[in-house]
Amino acid sequence: MNITFTMTSGSRILLFLAIASFAICTIAVEEQADDAAIVHIISDLPKQPGPVDVVCKFNGGSSLGEHTLNAGDDYQWSAQVKTVYYCRAIWGNRFAAWHAYEPSRDASHGTVFWLVKDHGIFLSWDKSSWVKKVIWETE
Repeated sequence: MNITFTMTSGSRILLFLAIASFAICTIAVEEQADDAAIVHIISDLPKQPGPVDVVCKFNGGSSLGEHTLNAGDDYQWSAQVKTVYYCRAIWGNRFAAWHAYEPSRDASHGTVFWLVKDHGIFLSWDKSSWVKKVIWETE
């Protein structure tokens, strides 16, 4: 039994478009995975005067939502490498604002850690060496 498949030029074009679409989608998914960095905001605050409220947004203004962090909590999200993210924190009568993810500063690191303490907010890329980057303001 001999089976022969013949394709018209229209079928060839459709097959080519299907393969090309699949390849483009595969590349886009791989690039998206490569372009993500994990940002952590960790509370190392004492229990009084209470938890810290954190709101983060990305360039363009869309909010990632408000998060209430108790001592020891770790709020994290995936940041797109080419996007600036900024956060604000309110703790009792203190407030602070900072760029939680800056492509020029953080793109070469897969993870960015922020440690929120009573005397400031600290940055690390390895969770062991911390640099104070933000001071608390009061009204």
